[in-house]
This record gives sequence, C-alpha cells and structure tokens, in this order.
Amino acid sequence: MKCNMPNVYCTKNIVIMNLSNHFPPFSIWCCSILAITGIAHAGNLQPWIADLSSIQPPKEAQDNKSPWVQELWKKTAQFINASQNPSVSDDCGNAMVMLEPVWKCWPDGQAAGKKLAQILQLPEQEIGVVASWDDLMKHEEAISQAIQLRRLQKLASNYDTVAIERAINQLSERFPDTYKNGPQFLAELKALQEKLGNIDEWVKKARFADSKTLQQLVDLRRKALIEANPDSQFIKNWLTVRRYNPHGGRSNRNDDRPANWQGDTSMPHSGKTYMSEIVGFQGTGSPSPAATLRKDDRWMGHLELDFTGSKLMFTGNRFDKQDNKRPWDVYELDLKSREATSLTSHMPDDTDSYNSCYLPDGRVLFVNTSGMQGVPCVSGSDYVGNLHLLDRKNNSTRRLTFDQDNNWYPSVLADGRVMFLRWEYTESAHYFSRVLMHMNPDGSDQKEYYGSNSYWPNSLFNARPLPDNPGMFVGIVSGHHGVKKLGEMVVFDVNQGRTEVEGAIQKIPGFGKKVKDVIKDQLVNDIKTPYFAEPYPLSRTSYLAVAANGHGDPVTNVVWCDIYDNIIPLTATDYFIYADPTPLKPRRKPPIIHDRVDPTKTTANVYITDVHRGRAMEGVPKGEGKTIRVFTSEYSPRNTGSHYAMGMESNWDVKVLYGTAPVNPDGSALFTVPANQPVTLQVLDGQGRALALMRSWFSAMPGETLSCIGCHETQNEAPPRGMVMASRQAPAALTPWYGPTRTFTFLNEIQPILDRNCISCHNKESHDKLSIPDFATLDPVKGAPAPGNVSYWSLHPYVRRNGPEGNYLGLKATEFFADTSELYQILKKGHHGVNLTKSDWDHLITWMDMNTPYRGDWPGKRNEQLLQRRYDLHKLYSGAVRDYVTMVDSMYKREVNPPAIIPDMPQATPAAEAAPAQAIAEPESTSISLGDSVSIKLRRIPAGSFTMGCDTETPSEKPAGPVTISKPFWMAETEITLEQYRQFDPSYENGWYDMHYKDQVRPGYNMDTNQKFPVIRVSWEKAMEFCKWLSQKTGKKVTLPTEAQWEYAARGGTQTPFYFGSKDADFSSYANLGDISLKQLAVQGVDPKPIRNPNRFWDFVPRDEKYNDGNLHLAPVASYKPNAFKLYDMIGNVAEWTRSEYRPYPWNEADGRNDTKDIHAPRAVRGGSWYERPRRATSSWRWGYPGWRPVYNVGFRIIIED
Repeated sequence: MKCNMPNVYCTKNIVIMNLSNHFPPFSIWCCSILAITGIAHAGNLQPWIADLSSIQPPKEAQDNKSPWVQELWKKTAQFINASQNPSVSDDCGNAMVMLEPVWKCWPDGQAAGKKLAQILQLPEQEIGVVASWDDLMKHEEAISQAIQLRRLQKLASNYDTVAIERAINQLSERFPDTYKNGPQFLAELKALQEKLGNIDEWVKKARFADSKTLQQLVDLRRKALIEANPDSQFIKNWLTVRRYNPHGGRSNRNDDRPANWQGDTSMPHSGKTYMSEIVGFQGTGSPSPAATLRKDDRWMGHLELDFTGSKLMFTGNRFDKQDNKRPWDVYELDLKSREATSLTSHMPDDTDSYNSCYLPDGRVLFVNTSGMQGVPCVSGSDYVGNLHLLDRKNNSTRRLTFDQDNNWYPSVLADGRVMFLRWEYTESAHYFSRVLMHMNPDGSDQKEYYGSNSYWPNSLFNARPLPDNPGMFVGIVSGHHGVKKLGEMVVFDVNQGRTEVEGAIQKIPGFGKKVKDVIKDQLVNDIKTPYFAEPYPLSRTSYLAVAANGHGDPVTNVVWCDIYDNIIPLTATDYFIYADPTPLKPRRKPPIIHDRVDPTKTTANVYITDVHRGRAMEGVPKGEGKTIRVFTSEYSPRNTGSHYAMGMESNWDVKVLYGTAPVNPDGSALFTVPANQPVTLQVLDGQGRALALMRSWFSAMPGETLSCIGCHETQNEAPPRGMVMASRQAPAALTPWYGPTRTFTFLNEIQPILDRNCISCHNKESHDKLSIPDFATLDPVKGAPAPGNVSYWSLHPYVRRNGPEGNYLGLKATEFFADTSELYQILKKGHHGVNLTKSDWDHLITWMDMNTPYRGDWPGKRNEQLLQRRYDLHKLYSGAVRDYVTMVDSMYKREVNPPAIIPDMPQATPAAEAAPAQAIAEPESTSISLGDSVSIKLRRIPAGSFTMGCDTETPSEKPAGPVTISKPFWMAETEITLEQYRQFDPSYENGWYDMHYKDQVRPGYNMDTNQKFPVIRVSWEKAMEFCKWLSQKTGKKVTLPTEAQWEYAARGGTQTPFYFGSKDADFSSYANLGDISLKQLAVQGVDPKPIRNPNRFWDFVPRDEKYNDGNLHLAPVASYKPNAFKLYDMIGNVAEWTRSEYRPYPWNEADGRNDTKDIHAPRAVRGGSWYERPRRATSSWRWGYPGWRPVYNVGFRIIIED
C-alpha cells in the first residue's frame, strides 16, 4: 500500500524512504540540527504526552515492573514507530527515560513534583504538585530544556583538552596544505579553558543557561577533529541502525545482543525482540538522523555496504516468517530502487542465517547453523553457526568452515582474503580460545591470523582491516562472560606479532600506553573507559564505533574517535541502542582471488615442509617424527554435550580415527585427508606415541592442497629455502589403523587388551580383598559425572592427560607424552609377566594420546536423527559424507573369560620411624658462586659401598647387587633452583602445570611463584649444558651424578626403601610426595577451586592418603628434613636426571653407560616427585626419558668430581 507521505512506501511492517541519492536536500534535514539549538523542541513533546494521557494515572505507587509503567513504555514505542520525524522520536524517547522516575511516584503528586524538580534542577515550590497529565504539561518547556541540556552534555562528554591539542598538532603536521586552521582551533580551545577551567568537569555541572557555551564546545571539537580532518571526509553521509524495546521497558543493550559465546540464533530472548530502524545521517552536525531507510518491528543489524555503495546487507529477525519457522535471515536493500530481498530464504527452515559480508566478486559470505550442533558447555542449547558462501550467479551455497563452535564477523582484507573469528573449544581453555582466522574467499588456506595460543585477547569481535595499512586491523576485545559483545577498542598490527599483546599497538583511548597482557574471564567488566562495539576504521587514526558510557549505561551511541584519545559522540540518546555505523560511500574493491576448490572431489592434500618446525614441536630433534595420526571430531548435536560427555577428563566430542600418514626423513610430508571435515593431526615417534597434541583442527576444501611450514608455526615465519622430499612425491593415502575408519571407544579398543592380559588378577574379587583396580567388571558406574563402566573408571586414573581444557599458551612438546603416565611406566618396566603385543601397545597409546575417551557415539534416537540431518545438509552444502563406523558398546564381546586369580601381594609393613643409618659424621660443606649473590651449597659425599637396586620392586630394579663408590665427590645439597638456573638462562620459566575440569581462567598451577622452587622441564641435554657452563665458570669438573652415585647419596647410609624408613613410613616431614594434598586437584566451578570433600570420581589421582606433606606441587628446596649426608629432597619434590643411560641391571660402571653424549638415549631419572606415590619414589626406583626431552616433574642436581 502507498502511504500519504510523499516518497515513503509501506509494505506490511516495513517503511522505506526515497532518499534521492541517499539523503534529502539540506532544507529537509536541516531541521534536525535544531535538536542542538533547541529552537523548535518545546512542541515536540505535546503529541506524545497527549498520546500517553489516554492511560489513566495509577491509584497505587509503581515500580519498574508495574503494568502501568510498562504500558507507558509500550505507548512511547508505538508513538516513535509511527513518527516520521527522527528529531521528535529522539526527544520523546529521551523524555520517557527522564520522566519515568516521576511517573513511578504517581499517584503521590507531591513526591512526583519533588522528583521532577530534582530532574529539572528547579526549586520544588516552582514545580509544585504533579498529579496529572495536565500538571505535567505545565512544565513542558522546562522539560524540553532539560532534554536539550542532557543532549548537549552527552555531545560534549569525554572532553579531553590534551587529546584535542594532540590531535590538532598531529593533523597540522601531517596535512600542512589542507589542514590550515590548527592555530585558530588551538586558540579557541585555550580561551575556553581559561574561561571554564577543567572543561570535562564543567560540562557535567552545566545548566541550561550554559547551552550556548556547550554548543560552542561541541562545534569546536567537531570542526577541528572531524569536519576539517582530511582523514574523516569519509563520513559526510553515513548509516546506522537503532533499536528499541517495544515490550514495556527501557531499551537495554544486554537484551539486544547475544552473549559472547553465542551467535545471533540465541537471541533475542523470548518477549524481548526489539523494533529497529536503519537510519541515515548527513555529516556530523546533528545527533538525530536525517532520514529513515527502513523500519521494522523486529531486530535488524550487522549492516554491510557493498563496494559500490549502492546496496546494503543486513541481518533480520523473523521477517515475514511464522514464529515456529527459521527466525534469522540475511537481506539486501537496494538503496536506489528501495527494494529489499532475502538472500538466504533458500536455506532450510531449521537453520538460521546472519552476519554477512560482500566479496569482491559479488558473492556473499554468511553464517548459517546447518551443522546441527550446539555449544557443548551449555548442553548444546546455543546453536552454532559456521561460514557459508552464496553464489547468486549459479544459485549455489557451499559451506566453508567446519568448526566446533561459532564463527563471527567475516570481513574482507585488502589482499582479498577473508578475516573471521572462530571459537576453538577442543581441549583448550574455552574462555580464551577465540582465534581470528583468515582464508581465501572459497574457504581454502584457512589459517590463524591473530590470537592462537593466547589468553589475551579472550574475544576479538568486529575485527575490520585498516584502509591502506596491510596487516593492521581494529577489533573489540571482550571477555567470555560479562559484558555482551562490547569491550575495549584495540588497534593491532600482525607484522609485529600474532599472539597475546605482541601485535597490540594501542587501545582507544590509550595513547602512548602499552597494552597490558591480562588473563581474566570477565575481562572488561570493570574498565574505566567506554564500552565499544562495531568499529569502522576511517583511516589509520580515526574510527566510527558505537559506545556505552560505562557499565551502567544501558544504551549505545555512535561516536567518532581517534588514536589520540578523542571520543566524540555523534548521537546523544538515552532511549535508542545504536549499532553498525557505516560510511555511505564506495569502497576500494580488493583483488579477486580465484577459486582453488574442486567440488567434485571429496579429499584434500596436506603438505608439510617439516613437522619439526613450529612452536608445537619446539625442542624435538629432527628425525623423531615418523608418522602422523589423522582423526576428526564428530561434534555434539544440538541440545547435547558436556565436557564429560565422552569420558572423565576426556574430550568434548567423538573422535573418528582415519589412520596414519608417513613422514619423510627430512620431516616433510604430503598426504590425503577427507575434505570438509575438522581434521586433527598428531606427529608420532617411531613407537606410535604423540610427540605433540594438536588441540584444534583445520579444514581443507575439496581438491585443495593445504600447505604448512610446520606444526603451529607463526604466520610471520618465512618458508625454508630449497626442495624437500615431499615436494617430489605424490600424496600418500592414509594407512588404515587396524581396520576401517571408526570412532574410538574404550570398550571396543581397550577392554579386549585388559581381557587378554589383566582381568585374571584385576577383577572384582581381588578388588574387594586387596583393593586392586578392577578391570573386569563392565557394569556402568552409578552416580559418575561421566560415562564409563567399572573397568574404565578403574583404569583412567593411571593416565596423565590434558583433559577437556589445558594450558592455552601452548603445551611444550611431549608434556603429556604417554611415558609420563604410571600405566605406561608400569607395563614397560614389567608388570607380573604381562607382555603386550605391538597391536596392544598401539591401541593403549592411542587411547592415551586421544585423552582416554570412553564413548564413541552420541547416544539416543534424537541425536541420531540430528546427525542424519547434519549429513543431509552436508550433502547439500559440502558433499561431506559419514564415511566411518560408529562404534557402540553393544559391539563389544568378551573373547576370553579367564578364571579370577587372587594374586600374592607383598604384605604391608607397619609404619616405621626413620631407620637408623650408619654412623656418618656431618659431611664437609662448600659453596660455589653463580653471581648476583646466588650460590650453590654442596656436601662432600665419602667413598663407600651399598646394595644398589631392589629385588622386590619391578624387573628394572633387579637384580640388587653390591656397588662400591671408590672416590668421594661433592653433591649439591638441593636440586638446582629457578634462581640458580636463571644465572645460566635468565629468561627461563618452569611454566604451568595442568588443572583438571573446565572453566579455567589461568593456564594452570604456576610453577614460577618462588625462586626457590626446583627447576623443572629442563632436559638432560640442557642440564649437561648447565654443568658445562658452570665448569667453565668455576674451573671445576661439574656434572650430573651417575645412577650409582645418586642412589648411594640418596640412601645416606641406609638400606631401607627411604632414608627415613620403609615404604609405609610417615614421609610428611621428609619428602614432598603424592599425598593427601593431591585431593586439591579435584576442582570445580568458574576459576576452578578445590572441592570440599570430593568423591572418588573427582578425586582420582593415585596417591598415599595417610600423610600430608603440606604441598600440592613444588615446594621450595630444603623444605623437608635432610638425610645423613645433609642432602635435601633426594626423595620427592622433583625427580632428578642422572648422567647414566637407563640400561638394565646388573650395574656395570665400565660398560659406558655414564659416558655417552647421545641425547636420544634414555637417561635414568631418580627420586620421584610431588606427583608420585611413595612406592614409585624409593631410593631404588628408576625410570628413563630420552636426553632431549623436558619432563613436567624432572629437574636435576649437580656434583663436582675431584
């Protein structure tokens, strides 16, 4: 139908104005400038108040939720929606906000009059009683003046004279030929300062009589910094959207935006859908729009202007759709023809489309929820959207990303690639794992752009590239919880770095201040600067954005801001929520990158130059990587999911194991992977053990060859020169892993190994009698927080693993290597004659490397239907197929059922006091200086004989035999501390130790809080380098002890398992071992804290519960009693490298085991640590790690030989 207003057309709820080249002539819109001067605003309120007066005043006092007050808000929204004058809408909206406290006093007219007097800053007697609409109308002019004052104060807010001077001086220097009025502006500013003093404070206290001066302040700042600024010519005409609440309450940005983990499909909440207007402004002289392009009674946002400036895309909520249908679609508005078209109406009704972006070739990127998955930490109730590509020429849509959680805010870079934000969840600290990515427009070559392995920034929303500044972009840094999709505006430069604050140039405001690296969940809740959103860079120095003025401000206004700390409001509303300011002008079109995708193919190739390069494999010697394990994730369907859905401290998702690919001797690899799937790789050593854990994924497009330099190499790293072996090879097909591609489950892959090798001893009978773990019982465990049978819950505690979250700074290679787990060590050392086959070992190691999952499916009919729907939509938009076998528990059949055997167990001995040692005189002491007042104290260990090894432990400690230490030597009293090691390597850090559970707000337990902590994660190779450095420094022969020297010194003249007694002795004053304090590892909650009295499910780490040594993890050295040689911590705290190779006994000093330099040879490690139980930390207990490997609980102490 056609409206009576000229050049306005209505279609149902939609109003589109003919803008005549986007905006009406000056004479039409100049009246909106009167909003500043206040000349014509007294009458703006009359029609609105007359409309409200149809609502009878209440008979009882009101509050915010009273139906009467809500009716006033609804009536105001209806009036504004019907208004054709944006200035009137502004006045009435602001008046509603201002007068609500007055109306809440009704029917108490005296209280209402008092409240109105406070608002208008007038004497109470001048206002009198306000008990009716007529009483209120008597003060219309004063109310209009108060509205005008409030508007001017908002427009003059954040008046930073230092920032203004700084900007004027910079503009005068940069543009001497075009910016010529700088001295005049500075003189005017100086005069105002002399007149008013602190201008920002004066503005807050100004009265209506000061309006002329306020206007002068507004005009000066606007003219000096925007209108005369050559960088800001881009905003002569600009668009924005403004939204407001039609449901009976004040508009609030918390209802208008999804949470930081959500996509648009999770909002608006029921009953809180907002009315919207896309409006146009001409210049920056008026805080009210010049024209309305489109109105609707639903949410609109995510404005995106095409490169010609003639079409506008936006996201709309439920336009012309029933409420039970798809609510979100992407629309395009032709600014010349005034026609709006849905671009995504072809997408299925059970999906949502939003957040779109124009590509240089005319195609469109948008987010859609076709993956049928949900955010797992909220049980899948927030649906996940990934990027899709719409090609209108051939009427096709193709899915480009296959990410576990949401994608947001695609934007085209100057080189034609696309930047977007993705949320990485899998085994990462999910509060912090939103990574800015970039890719080709066809989805190929997806790589990190900024923020991988970084705790800061938690979130990086609305990232847009800076014009004419390659590598630079601006974005909104926010938290995970807390403020929704608003935060600090930060300018970045990837040329300076891509992690943490490396590439953060500055915050706005924040001129001259270094951006700080802050690790915090609700990152921006307490900031003192405005909350920004939707920045639009006009140049390197100036930006449009919307901002809320602090935590308590419920609305957002459009602002112009610059790097010099100026923030200039361009709108001044207390009623509307502004969003997406967009200059209305053609943009330079980036180059078109032609497609590299072959949609007819179902696979892609991965080309890696050298798997040993990059931070993920740092420290791993070349040649260690032999193969690559390839698997994918089947994400949780909608309304399903948990961090314990697959097992205890396991994965968020089902893991699908495809097979392995070969690695060439030079580290290069070229192999085939499934296309359009989230693919994860693990580089394996020669025994099939993961050298590094990839806690994310990549997706390759059909027919693409995805090229990497190494494993998580920085994007700023140049590729190596020369040819590698893979460049001359055809892509290798994946080698299947013991059968077809399938999901990995405990019952089908691990339980058969236990059946064949373990359950004759490890069964219910032996558990009940001897407390031996039961690996035979397959009954589900009642009350457990994760799935699993008795066997699973009995076995998983013996595996160290990353868990559902982990240190997101980037785990060191081999941090969770299989051989650091007790399960692996016991079986390798020899456990009651168990002899696993290669297949058994491969299965067991793979289970450990894949985070010990129990389940390999998403159970239930509803989940299966959603998975089927997922792959139906894959068929439409990606071509990916469900080409794997889903392993379920019902497939398992026990092949063997050996008779239960109650094993003979060594009888526990009563707790003993410290065993009397041989009479040993206090050893002589000495010290060596390391510089900076740091020294190492040593004790002289005499020559002597002892029995080395133990015949009652494992085969590795057998046979025990006599050994003579023929020469005395000096041994450090303590393990080498951080303070001491930093004299050799000043920047060294122990790092963090992993924390259980999810919702972590730090990398784990900080192992660097005390300089007296022993150094850990120092390889044998580095320990020997330290010894070499110290030898050169002192002229002495400094080295590591041999195994024999270490055990002799540790025993301190005793032959008991510990120098303080038996295995059951109270060690709490002698050693830092795995004790009752490990109960603190059972944590829960946001910023997880120890659970008070945790049950066995949460508190599962093996330990000795009888004693408490007072430390959860590392203790400062010498915190416990020494042995007879006055050596501290020979047992516990950290295990210690020895010089010797880890070879079988009997001990032979002359067989060369103490003299080799081979870093690949395993080196004996002794003494146990804070993590080990006493039985795994005796004076004789031994284990070995390759000399190049840093280990989470291994340090060292030195000796000096004569």
